[in-house]
Amino acid sequence: MPATNSVQISAIHLELTAELENLPRFMAFALEWILPLAFSPKRVIEFELVIEEALVNVMDYAYPDQEGLLKLVLKPEPESGLRLEIRDRGNAFNPLERDDPDLEAGLMERPIGGLGIFLMKELADKIFWQRKNDENCLTIIFEQHHD
Repeated sequence: MPATNSVQISAIHLELTAELENLPRFMAFALEWILPLAFSPKRVIEFELVIEEALVNVMDYAYPDQEGLLKLVLKPEPESGLRLEIRDRGNAFNPLERDDPDLEAGLMERPIGGLGIFLMKELADKIFWQRKNDENCLTIIFEQHHD
């Protein structure tokens, strides 16, 4: 007889074209799944910032010459938090290879870009990228108990 307290939530996903007009649908989908979890309000805001930055990067750069799909996969992990995967079949790009911006430099001396990726690395508990089967997969893990 199965235990009544061992409910396991499998991964859920949303796949749409990688266009900025779909950003609100992706964000609503993600928030629908994170809000019931035991994250603090501050952590939910951090989650929103990270996911928006990651999605917009794919929407802006993955498919420069044609339309393509973006897949958002969420897997709630009741013991630890939430695993998020952003997948696309666009140009191979590992955002984690970008150098962190020089935060000591004046605004006018800094190159454009890079702050969003830096923010993602700072706010997520774990973040990694892989290219597998012609697909970019950025995995971001948010733990419930983040210090």
